Amino acid sequence: MAIPVPEKRILDFEEMGFGMFIHWGLYSQLGKGEWVQHIHGIPKEEYIKLQDTFTASKFDGRKIAQIAKKGGAKYITLTTRHHEGFSLYDTKGLNTYDAPHSPAGRDLIRDFVDGCNAEGIVPFFYHTTLDWWHPDFNNDFNKYLDYLFKSVEILCTHYGKIGGLWFDGNWSKKDADWKEDRLYAMIRR
Repeated sequence: MAIPVPEKRILDFEEMGFGMFIHWGLYSQLGKGEWVQHIHGIPKEEYIKLQDTFTASKFDGRKIAQIAKKGGAKYITLTTRHHEGFSLYDTKGLNTYDAPHSPAGRDLIRDFVDGCNAEGIVPFFYHTTLDWWHPDFNNDFNKYLDYLFKSVEILCTHYGKIGGLWFDGNWSKKDADWKEDRLYAMIRR
């Protein structure tokens, strides 16, 4: 029996070995983890006010990459949007619930990617598929998927070469048609 040979993209990932995974976003201000809104039952109307105090004043993509590199990491996966729906990147008009529309006033994913590139670290993006903020997630799922795909397309087209994407949340609607073939075709294109 022949030993299977992985596709180049899979082999490249496997050969990187050690990487860093960072969950960071609005919830970081509360110091209780990325599930704080859900675990503590914080109403959406109250939680979104965290955007008004989100300065990201100490966020430094280059420093993050330097720390990862010093630790031996070859890649870093950073949350671009977690389940609370807030994006660390410029959503290009899809909404204003993002870092550029907060007191941070900047695209933190751009900062992150530039820092990784400067240090020879491969940037990967975590992106939720579940969204506690977007009304269409529970009201018009197909419309929500259009929003999700447009969001991911921004990540695939505005930051240069990335190592890959890490999705989380399909478990929230186990019987839904997430149209993954459409999503992955767009990513690979």
